Amino acid sequence: MNNKKDYFNDKAANWDSLIEDEVLLRLQSIVGELALSPGSSVLDLGAGTGVLIPMLLEDIGPSGVVIAVDFSPKMLAEARKKYQLPNLEILEGNAENIPLADQSVNEVVCNSAFPHFDDLWQAAKEMSRVLKRGGRVSVFHPHSRDYINNLHVSLGGAVKNCMIPEKEVMRAIFLEADFENITIEDSPQRYLLTGRKG
Repeated sequence: MNNKKDYFNDKAANWDSLIEDEVLLRLQSIVGELALSPGSSVLDLGAGTGVLIPMLLEDIGPSGVVIAVDFSPKMLAEARKKYQLPNLEILEGNAENIPLADQSVNEVVCNSAFPHFDDLWQAAKEMSRVLKRGGRVSVFHPHSRDYINNLHVSLGGAVKNCMIPEKEVMRAIFLEADFENITIEDSPQRYLLTGRKG
């Protein structure tokens, strides 16, 4: 049994109530800066209850598509309650085995989920696999790396070992997955890694 899956299933019903307005503003700022192109296909990996879905859909417009993937069926059930749209797909799946075809999306966004994946190296390779050539990966959190790592330690249990690696390791993970032009920003307001598929 996957303890992390149990952890997020248990918290799904109340998850949205735990998200502070300041966090939503930070996420809106990050998504806005990504300047997603209208008509893009976007994979929201580790989508949870769908916090990013309205932000992504607003930017890509009706000709684009968002595919929200998460390993927690109860998190996805909450997302389905809120959003039923023709250009939104919600799929259960793992980051290490994304349920999408090769080179099927223009963008992969991953908000507040990357350290929870069981195999970070495999997850990055899967992100690369589903991205079209030149496609972009964006891994982010609305807090710094230290804040997130300390939070997970303090929460303990299933998430106590869910750490964002150091910059050099994150860069190595995504370089090995065939990403180029990797940038990493780590500030009190946010953590953001971006890269382009080579």
